[in-house]
Amino acid sequence: MSVNVSKLPFYIRYTIVAVCIVFTIIIMREASSLLIPLFAGLLLAILLLPLVTLLERIHIPSSAACLLAVLCFIILFMGVNYFLTAEISAFSSEMPNINIRVQGMITSFQQWLTAKFHIDRAQQTGYMSSSFKDIVNGITGFVTQLFLSLGNIVIWILFVCVYTYFILFYRKLLVRFIMKLVENDYPDEMVIIVGENKKIIKGYIRGLLIEFVIVLLLSVVSLMIMGIKYAVMLGIIVALLNIIPYLGIYTAIVIVLILTYVNSSGAAAIQAGIVLLAIHLFDSIFLLPKVVGSRMKMNAFITIVAVIAGDIVWGIPGMFLFIPLAAMLRIMFENIASLEAWAILFGEEPKNLKIKGKKK
Repeated sequence: MSVNVSKLPFYIRYTIVAVCIVFTIIIMREASSLLIPLFAGLLLAILLLPLVTLLERIHIPSSAACLLAVLCFIILFMGVNYFLTAEISAFSSEMPNINIRVQGMITSFQQWLTAKFHIDRAQQTGYMSSSFKDIVNGITGFVTQLFLSLGNIVIWILFVCVYTYFILFYRKLLVRFIMKLVENDYPDEMVIIVGENKKIIKGYIRGLLIEFVIVLLLSVVSLMIMGIKYAVMLGIIVALLNIIPYLGIYTAIVIVLILTYVNSSGAAAIQAGIVLLAIHLFDSIFLLPKVVGSRMKMNAFITIVAVIAGDIVWGIPGMFLFIPLAAMLRIMFENIASLEAWAILFGEEPKNLKIKGKKK
């Protein structure tokens, strides 16, 4: 005997939805080692699909076309990784000196507090020095976690490439599987969902790559002109975190301010912060709307929730991957009538609302 869920009471329906969401999050968290590279492989496959299609049109066998596309990505990735590894190695060798400078800053700050406010050194150590150390350690830990995550990506890149190859090679089979799975419920809707997802994700990733390169070049060149140490590494941090909407760029600016202050001076740190804010404004006002545009078509609230949820479930990789995942969910919600309410929650506020009963 089947049960019509739509006829159940409101509180029962949404209790079922809440339970399903909780179990989905638990599964995604526990299976993160499998799902992160698999989902990254799916996004990469969507990005490489035009290249594979082009190679197939010039009569290259499908298996060879998929392999060549993946090899192009590996070569590009190895080139970027070479420069990144060299910069991280140089920075790591400076960590003992940075720690000494931080301790000197704390000591100088304590001496200033003692002379200015006559606060006992032990009291300062209790509730001010420790707080400052926690902030520095937290930011240092964030940078370390970021690069450890990049290191994990280097390890996972093999799995990502394998998944990408097979997704590209068996893409028609996978589409037929999805269509067969829902042919009795949403056959027409699924055709639209698959097509829209491919188009939006492809455009979004391309836009992010262009934005990443421009912000990276602007940041690195500006910091180099200012004579900031580790300009390339700091520029990479800024460009990477800038991909995370709203939260990433300000985290990057704080990291650059502290590292620049520790390695140089307060004036240099302030100048670096002003330059990065100017780059962020240029990105927000001109670059982001033109290059990335409104392809995601999600409101800021859902975007921030997606970033935070991604960090909770999958860590730093989730902060990048949950935004296209949320966009894919939005497309599904928009094309299935029973999920229309969720589409409203995920979508943007209409710019021009027509009020019925009022005529000009």
